[in-house]
Amino acid sequence: MRRREDKAINKHTLNLYAGDYEKLQSIYGTRVGAAKVIRDMVHNHIKYIQNKAEQKVNISLIEELDIPLITESSNEQ
Repeated sequence: MRRREDKAINKHTLNLYAGDYEKLQSIYGTRVGAAKVIRDMVHNHIKYIQNKAEQKVNISLIEELDIPLITESSNEQ
């Protein structure tokens, strides 16, 4: 029985290296499926990249505003 996704999905054609899809399918079986694993990997990678970009923006804003960054080690001195 197929499970519905929590988020809307769109169908795309994706070229993978020879044997990779089959390896994922053998690791995760038909219950989860390689397509679901690939979908989650791509989604998590995008979230990771976005979070890194947000951190860089936040750090550059602090530096641009010349706000001293107080850390535990600077409090001890």
